[in-house]
Amino acid sequence: MRINDFHNILELVKRDVLYNEVEYLGLLKVVGNNQRYDFRSQLSIYDKNPNATACAKFDYWRERFNRTVMRGQKGIPILEDYGTYQKGDYIFDVSQTVSKNRDVNEVNLWRFDKEAHADVLKEMIHSEGYEESESNLENIFSLSRIYGDEKIGSLMNELRIADEDRISFVKFIRDSISYAVASRFKVDYPVDYELLRENISRLDTISLMSVGETVSDISGSIIDTTIQKSKELELQKGVLRNREAGYNQIKEKIEEVEQNVLQVWQKKRTM
Repeated sequence: MRINDFHNILELVKRDVLYNEVEYLGLLKVVGNNQRYDFRSQLSIYDKNPNATACAKFDYWRERFNRTVMRGQKGIPILEDYGTYQKGDYIFDVSQTVSKNRDVNEVNLWRFDKEAHADVLKEMIHSEGYEESESNLENIFSLSRIYGDEKIGSLMNELRIADEDRISFVKFIRDSISYAVASRFKVDYPVDYELLRENISRLDTISLMSVGETVSDISGSIIDTTIQKSKELELQKGVLRNREAGYNQIKEKIEEVEQNVLQVWQKKRTM
């Protein structure tokens, strides 16, 4: 795909997103489910495959996962920036791939555990000096504030949001971040449609890029940090389980030795 064609298609996608708040929410789901990509790529993913959850290039699937793209599948165009020049390429969702040897070869995607990983969200909030909640939704929103408010302030200055509109706009961006994160975590996040319509009406295709890049950056940081800390937690639990198993084995051996000693002592007494 030519670079000009790519940009023209994204312009049409952005207009659709601005025309309908449901389209905007659909885009946020893609942002949350594909946090490793930049917002421009996320727009393209939304246009071609809004249900995509794990995208990679053709060779990456083959080399890292022993999977190949199924015949007839169309790639999702992305634009890679190399500083002095840009180059178009294609990515494919996991649903477009199959194991190369046709064996069962599942791709184990990280999933948010609403119970086990709730403590991770709490720890992320507590480590920043804030009070956590027992509600995952409230904690997700708190993280949108902790990770995002500084960048949201810069965004408002860039877009020259009027003073009287700033409270509404901040809530709109925090909700957008939270919705994207909650989508990745498979948690239903409530939507204030009136607030959504009010703030989307202030945007054009240029300012939408600034909003999208900010939301993508902040939500991606929250998701990636959650994944990293959840894996660290699982590792710690594994170490503790191994220690406990080792302790139990030592305990059993000690008890066995003590039992043998007792039996010998009892035999000597009866002689």
